[in-house]
Amino acid sequence: PDTLFGATYLVVAPEHPLVAELTTETQRAAVDAYVVAASRKSDLERTELAKEKSGVFTGSSAVHPLTGAEVPVWVADYVLGTYGTGAIMAVPAHDNRDREFAETFGLPIVQVVTCPEGVTVKEGGCHTGSGTMTNSKCHALDVDGMPNEEAGEKVMAWLEEQGLGARKVNYKLRDWLFARQRYWGEPFPVVYPEGSDVPVPIPESELPLVLPDTENFKPSGSGEGPLANVTDWVNTVDPIGGG
Repeated sequence: PDTLFGATYLVVAPEHPLVAELTTETQRAAVDAYVVAASRKSDLERTELAKEKSGVFTGSSAVHPLTGAEVPVWVADYVLGTYGTGAIMAVPAHDNRDREFAETFGLPIVQVVTCPEGVTVKEGGCHTGSGTMTNSKCHALDVDGMPNEEAGEKVMAWLEEQGLGARKVNYKLRDWLFARQRYWGEPFPVVYPEGSDVPVPIPESELPLVLPDTENFKPSGSGEGPLANVTDWVNTVDPIGGG
């Protein structure tokens, strides 16, 4: 919300249910063709950072809640229908993918957060961290000169007061990926009591399970990973029976 003044266009995912409604008749053929093409791509292909950004203008515009300016609505496959609401406000001065898209299609780029002293951004890049607000005032609200965290709170409060929005926390879930580089396998936080094949979870109070320090990452020789060599860590106490 702190960068709301820097939103210069909106993007909806090709599979968003509002695409058809947002598309004007003059843009219908181009949007329909784009939606079909996007449906043939995987999520990985669509979100690949190195890929050239693509999209089509829907022909519709939204009204910026602060400035009242018209904000064009695009459909683009770098936004996924399965992530969040499937629609974003694009702030190209402070998001690399938005910037690449804006540069590709000649859309405005408005910086609204300045870099802290000593922080520099490479040419053509984006400042995505904290800083001081700039270009962030209108007749309704003025957050220029504020730290961006404070400005974000003020913007959210104003939107709620006006009935234009509400705070919401979204959680991003991904498939669980195990990293095996160091230990040749992942230690699960369970214990097998002696003589039993039934795993017993360690108490929640002992989480997270911290791996031991060892300089020997070679196989144990028995087909097991290097953790098998750290016997004083592997051979632990039954969290239920105590044995």
